Amino acid sequence: MPQHTDTTSSLSLTASALTELYPRAIAGQEALNDLANLLVLGFANTPLTLANAVITHITTTLHNDSQSRPLDALIAEIHQLPADATADRYQLVLRPWLWWLTLASNNRVFQNLATSDIVTTIFKAHGFTDFKLSLTGSYEPREYCVQYGESDFAFVSRLLEEEGIFWFFTHEEGEHTLVLADSNDAFPPIPNGPKVPYLGQEIGVRELHGIRSAQYCLQAVAGTYSATDYEFTTPTTSLYSQAQAEAGPRAQYEHPGGYTAKARGDALTKQRVDGLRSQEKRLIGESDCRWLVPGHWFTLTGHDDASLNIDWVLTSVTHEADHEHYRNRFEAIPKATAYRPPRTTLKPRMHTQTAKVVGKAGEEIWTDQYGRIKLQFPWDRDGKNDETSSCWVRVVLPWSGKGFGMQFVPRIGQEVIVTFIDGDPDRPLVTGCVYNGDNALPYALPDNQTQSGIKTNSSKGGGGFNELRFEDKKDAEEVFLQAQKDLNVNVLNDSTASIGHDETLTVQNARTRTVKEGDETVTLEKGKRTVTIQTGSDSLDVKETRTVTVGADQTHSTGGNYSHKVSGDFELTVDGNLTIKVSGTLALQSGGSLTLKSDADLVAQAGTSLTSKAGTSLTNQAGTSLTNKAGTSLTNDAGVSLTNKAGAEQTVDGGGMLTLKGGLVKVN
Repeated sequence: MPQHTDTTSSLSLTASALTELYPRAIAGQEALNDLANLLVLGFANTPLTLANAVITHITTTLHNDSQSRPLDALIAEIHQLPADATADRYQLVLRPWLWWLTLASNNRVFQNLATSDIVTTIFKAHGFTDFKLSLTGSYEPREYCVQYGESDFAFVSRLLEEEGIFWFFTHEEGEHTLVLADSNDAFPPIPNGPKVPYLGQEIGVRELHGIRSAQYCLQAVAGTYSATDYEFTTPTTSLYSQAQAEAGPRAQYEHPGGYTAKARGDALTKQRVDGLRSQEKRLIGESDCRWLVPGHWFTLTGHDDASLNIDWVLTSVTHEADHEHYRNRFEAIPKATAYRPPRTTLKPRMHTQTAKVVGKAGEEIWTDQYGRIKLQFPWDRDGKNDETSSCWVRVVLPWSGKGFGMQFVPRIGQEVIVTFIDGDPDRPLVTGCVYNGDNALPYALPDNQTQSGIKTNSSKGGGGFNELRFEDKKDAEEVFLQAQKDLNVNVLNDSTASIGHDETLTVQNARTRTVKEGDETVTLEKGKRTVTIQTGSDSLDVKETRTVTVGADQTHSTGGNYSHKVSGDFELTVDGNLTIKVSGTLALQSGGSLTLKSDADLVAQAGTSLTSKAGTSLTNQAGTSLTNKAGTSLTNDAGVSLTNKAGAEQTVDGGGMLTLKGGLVKVN
């Protein structure tokens, strides 16, 4: 095969892994906020070893006299083409190092990191350090930021677009550096001086390193951007924000705006309007100027329309070069117009998932003042299954209000259902819990399929529970309530309980019932009432009047002594007979008078001896007849005086012998 040597001075190539490769042509596009895609057609006099060429640096240099413009990249693809009569041919696809992030995807969580910290972490994880941060704004840490099903490049692009951060590359021999910026001041001038002349078409094909054609383009854009969002910790605070570039009916309104504070919303709406305005005016042209680089600015000179002879920022450049000629097509925007990248990278939308509740080691419940919990998603390979695995996540409850509603906090180890507000991966919301192979139902199924209810678990350590259970089995219906320790019921007004059949109350220890004010009525309409105190005593304390009414007989049985004390008077009224039976001695004792009175007969009878004795005077008096009779002996004895008196007749009769004895006895 004939040898072919590089005779061109306008195009050269340096590749550490392909030292014998020479360029024939290059074509491709570079753009602001976009990945360059360059095709290089090259040749070699001998076959090249390609095994280690991919992902190595290659610098294609565009020459002009003594000046040059390097275009550095990495080899993404290499094709061995059919050889021609002079050399082996190859086609190379060149990409910037950032393109390699398109080959990797991940599902992961970043917490409390600013956007710049997140993208820096990702760049370094890929082994790339050729980047520069040229940021003037301050960026708050993102509390919770999820990459889900996105390539690393798409994730980085999305975050940068959301923050209004743009990027471009600068090139040197063997190196290209990514620049992240948020202000037009970060745009450098093009190499070899910023001025580029407008040449027009009259000079033919001769290259003079100027602009051959330029079209000024005006595009209709919305003049106003507004947005709002919601922050649950300040639910009544309006987060509505609006920014206006120009008056007019064309307005964009967005919800959610992607912020939780009004100041942040104001900054974002201003960025969004800048992004709209940066699309309004463009310069579209063709040139043979090799120094045009996206993300760099130049000054147009010599145009017939003097208003176009201003500073322009290049947004894209499409190259075509071979060993004889160079041409490009470009687009640019006025440098005076604040540039913001268009938000073209869509945020993934997440559907309902499940996750495990996690928390601090040694705890069973991990929550904050809002009842939020922490989660471990099954797709999160970096999560530690602890309180750092996620942000605080709110929990849906059937009812919530200002100091009222329902409260159940999912516990560590439970599996919960998670949805995402507006499908946003950064806004998870727990909507419920599900059982699984480790967490079984409280009532075994299908055996207990008619049972439903609520059963808790004592914390910490378990071993106990509170429960409200419903049994709906036909003819065995039941409501079961268990309080593992105390049961407190507070009724602020009336309480009514209706029991259709029996009621059984068992109290293991003490029972106290207090009626603070009002009446207590116990009515037994039919049946009998039994109160049994098996061990202990019974005490009834009535501060005022007590009335007991028994409609029929009443029997009172006391196994030991019986004592009844009355502080005032005691009156016993018996409509029938009164019988007092005492197996031992009966003593009636009065501190004052003692009166025994009968409207008919009064009989005092003793089986052996009856003694009536008075310390001073004893009087037995009858209106008609008074009889003192003893089967054996009757003794009336007075220490001073004894008087037996009858108004009509008195009989003193002794069945055997009658003895009247006194210091002086008078019978008259």
